[in-house]
Amino acid sequence: MKKIKFILLTILSVGVLVSCSIDDDPQQLEADFANTPYVVGFSNSEASPAFLTDGAVNSFSENVVLFNGNNFSSNPSITVTFEVDPTSTAVLGTDFDFENNSQSVTIEENREFAPLDINFYSENIDIDNPKVLVLNIVSADNNATVGRQFQTLTITINGICFSDIGGMYSVTTTYGYHDFLPAFNPHTMDVEITDLGDGQYGLVDMSGGLYTVGPYVTAYGTGPTSFDVVINENCGDISWTGQTDGYGAVVPLEGGVNSVDPETGVVTISWFCQAYGENGVSIYTPL
Repeated sequence: MKKIKFILLTILSVGVLVSCSIDDDPQQLEADFANTPYVVGFSNSEASPAFLTDGAVNSFSENVVLFNGNNFSSNPSITVTFEVDPTSTAVLGTDFDFENNSQSVTIEENREFAPLDINFYSENIDIDNPKVLVLNIVSADNNATVGRQFQTLTITINGICFSDIGGMYSVTTTYGYHDFLPAFNPHTMDVEITDLGDGQYGLVDMSGGLYTVGPYVTAYGTGPTSFDVVINENCGDISWTGQTDGYGAVVPLEGGVNSVDPETGVVTISWFCQAYGENGVSIYTPL
């Protein structure tokens, strides 16, 4: 068999931010900017940060901005006060806290913005049903006006499952088909699942020994790297794409289990070689 080329899937990294443009009312904007020296508001109306659910406290920042008024070249210090909208599903003190426990920020003299810093607690993130934090600016001092189009910020708190299945395992593979059944079935050996980062893992010999220590070594000249693959783990689900045994694609076995038991850490991988039909179910038990 030929050496396998790896195709790596990249999952989403932690801390992705998405913002959207604000649907401005031209007449209201004109009124806000014309009638006051200073107009303040959030720089975005929506944000969707994503954090690993690894128990860490994650910092998030959104700017409160001083928009152009009729005397923007020089401005005093402006303190902007905000509140948590009652429609929020995220709970203060449980899901998040404001840095310095303050619900105000100050745009310093002759500055154009100030950061609003929030700490999100990843251990309480609900991956399947993201919580939402809605903030409203309620006031600004020193003759500043809150722009109505920039008054509300909606933050959707997304989670990415923490993945940690790297390590040594005892793997037992029960084969559904290969060229030397039933003599080599089942087979147990120790292997390492290598953590490649971002939920990706290197797996030596997906066949559970058939290609590295089993009868395929003598019969077909297979060896240590003949069936190496890269798998992905996300929220307990095992997946892979673009993997091969050297003859053809290797895909999940139809109807098979590909998952991690959250209680025991046992990994089950059900695989099928499309070229010649080798297939099996490999059970990886942590050592």
